[in-house]
Amino acid sequence: MGFDYKARVETPIRDEPIGKLLDSLRMESAFFTQSTLTVPWALSMPPMHNCMMFHMVVKGSAVFHIGTTSVVLNEGDFILFPKGEGHRLNDGTCTFFTPLSELPIKAVTERFETLSFGGGGQSTAMACGVLLFQHPLAIKLLGVLPSFILIRKELLGEKQSPTSVVTNISQLLEAETSGVGIGAEAVIARLADILVITAMRQHLSQLDAEQIGWLGALEDDRIGQALTLIHDSPDNHWSLEELAQKVGMSRTSFAQQFKRLVGNTPMEYLTEWRMSLAYSKLQLSKDSMLAIALDIGYQSEAAFSRAFKKIIGKSPNAVRKAYQADAL
Repeated sequence: MGFDYKARVETPIRDEPIGKLLDSLRMESAFFTQSTLTVPWALSMPPMHNCMMFHMVVKGSAVFHIGTTSVVLNEGDFILFPKGEGHRLNDGTCTFFTPLSELPIKAVTERFETLSFGGGGQSTAMACGVLLFQHPLAIKLLGVLPSFILIRKELLGEKQSPTSVVTNISQLLEAETSGVGIGAEAVIARLADILVITAMRQHLSQLDAEQIGWLGALEDDRIGQALTLIHDSPDNHWSLEELAQKVGMSRTSFAQQFKRLVGNTPMEYLTEWRMSLAYSKLQLSKDSMLAIALDIGYQSEAAFSRAFKKIIGKSPNAVRKAYQADAL
């Protein structure tokens, strides 16, 4: 019997529910800056809507100020701002914070920049990035994350712990950002994507049921099963009664438990999930509007377009055209 590569390729990857959610996230654009900062220096980063910002200290140290909290990052440390909240960073002494818009940033490519700034003293080098997410599920996920996630260079626990994975990816990112060779921009973007998802995975793994918010519904025996049914078969014409029956609950108990854990009614969540899938398909495939509509359970392009605009706030055509324009 020969090797059936098609069957292998089409076999879905099995993972825990939260892992599958993280795998579904895709950043839509990314910008990276290789920074060399010399004492005295101090920078101010503005808030960036629907963006994640990260900084990795390659050499030296930096002090980050988030609201009333200050944290020191040393060589190899990594900090992620999942919600794109504004923050400041400095050498620990300088108090004159220069806004991002006034920094002497030099563009190397459309998405890669360099920055040399400061008074000429002791040097700190950093790799910094801004990742844009507009996928509805990505934005929903950001709601359960803190203002910042800090990962230290020191390994915690086993060699293959999430922290060590982040460290290894950070080292690869550092190597790529030290010079822009052929294909470096694409490699940097993918490394940053993996780095951010790994950092989020590490953070989520440390939370208890109360802290994890709506993500906890994915781990609930019956509500998690209902979510899996919706996720795996969005084209099915699910009803409240059918979903309740599938998971062995009464209609009323199921509706109440679902709303309590997820925050939406089952039918609201079904529509939101369908639109999330459609959003990705509009960007990552060349499928027609009708094909996408049929794939997620709508019988006409018009019905799909109305539902999509109600949930996303834009028409399907507008989303696809905007993505294609950004890709040029």
